[in-house]
This record gives sequence, structure tokens and C-alpha cells, in this order.
Amino acid sequence: MADLLYKELTGKIIGVYYDVYNGTSHTYPEFVYEKAMMHDIRREGVVCNRQDEYQVFYKGQLVGLQRLDLFTAGEVIVEIKVAPSLTRLHKAQTFSYLKAFDKRVALLFNFGGLQPEFERIYFEPRPVETSAGVIEQAVSEAPPGLVAPELIREVVGGLYSVHTTLGAGFIHRIYANACCHELKLQGLPVRPQKEMKVVYRGEPVADIKFAHLRIGDEALVFPVAVTNVDMIRFNNLKDWQRVEQIPLGILANFHSLALQPIILKT
Repeated sequence: MADLLYKELTGKIIGVYYDVYNGTSHTYPEFVYEKAMMHDIRREGVVCNRQDEYQVFYKGQLVGLQRLDLFTAGEVIVEIKVAPSLTRLHKAQTFSYLKAFDKRVALLFNFGGLQPEFERIYFEPRPVETSAGVIEQAVSEAPPGLVAPELIREVVGGLYSVHTTLGAGFIHRIYANACCHELKLQGLPVRPQKEMKVVYRGEPVADIKFAHLRIGDEALVFPVAVTNVDMIRFNNLKDWQRVEQIPLGILANFHSLALQPIILKT
């Protein structure tokens, strides 16, 4: 049944993909292919919007806006990549958009390969699962007596809920807002912070924009969305923990197939 969903519409879009793939170089940035595909999709008489912003909700709370490459006929999401080949993360990102916008079908196209490559991706709502193993791993990495183990369980459980519900592919701000909402729902004293201060010789000398969460006087939570977590300067985060006199930091990279929280100790 799923294979037949929007068969005529997706068939037109796939035909446009082959036309654009065969009619252009495979070295342009994504926006070139977006514009070319939008042009031909509209010629097919199909409504097509490019890079429009759409609201993202998490458990009833608006947590941000996300742009879609192309959105056709109000039903089919089209994502475009320029890569040697499509990856599991590319597919997971596209699947995340289906979940967030409550749509059933997406098409993922790659223009960077030696051969045409695309995926049909379908979404059927399912109950959100949790992972006790991920949570207990984070608890075990925190030094005994640093903070109450139950606090770590609550925080990491909340982060995992956000990742499982939204998935990969959104911008950092959306995850930060969703994590804040989730931890508030758990009754934790969470407060969003938009920046960190750089302190030199005991005096603040600069502010660094970096959205994160403070949980009372016990923990700082750093939700990020980066291709490589090694891009994050861990020592800078630990310096901020010392300035704030917070014993525990938890870094969570949501730009990944599996959430693996990192415990930061000063």
C-alpha cells in the first residue's frame, strides 16, 4: 500500500530528477539543483515551494522553524544532496522531517554521484522507544558523588526522548528549545542560557554565543548538532562550568543516528 502512496506525483518528481541530473554538471551546490527541479516540477503543473520555513513542534510546544529544500503539492517532501553517495544519516534526516511535519512520503535525491541515486522514504507513526542502556552508561561515566545519579538519569532520559522523537537533521536551536521543554516537563529547574562568558584574570572579557541549559546549580546541558563532535572545544565548556561553579556538564550531539551523551567533568 505504501508503495502506491502518491505514485503519480512521485513519478513526476522522479522524472524531473533524471532530467536535471542528466542535464547539469554534478559539481554545483545544492541550491542550483533545487531551483532547476522546482522549475520543472512547476512545469508539470505541481505546486512546489523551495526553502520555505515550517514550524517544528515538540510535545505541543513550538521549538523552532526548519527550512525544507522542496515541498510539493503540500504532501511530498523533497530533499537534495550533493555527495559521493547517500548515507544512512541523509536518510535519517529526511525521515525526521516526515515525522516533524506529519507527512507520509519523502524523496531523497543525490546529484553528486557518478550515477543517479534516490530513495523513497515512508513514515508510519509508532510509539517512541527509550533506551535504559544509554541512560545507565551516562550514569556510570559520572564520578561518584558528583551529582545525584537520578538527576543524570532524568536529564539523559530527556535528551534521548528528544532525539527519538525529532531524529537527526534539525538546527541546533530547535534541539536546545526541545530539550528545555522536555526537562521542564520532567519538573527540573531548567533555565535556558544564550551565551558563555570568557573570563581572564577573574574578569569577564567577552561573550560567546552558545545556547545551552542550566539545571539549578548542578548541571549544564549542551545540546549541539554538528557533523563531528570533535569540532566542539570541550575545554571551553569546562571553563564555563568552572566559572558557573557547576560540577557536571552533559554534551549531546543530535546530528547523529544514535545519541551518545558525553559527560564533562571539571
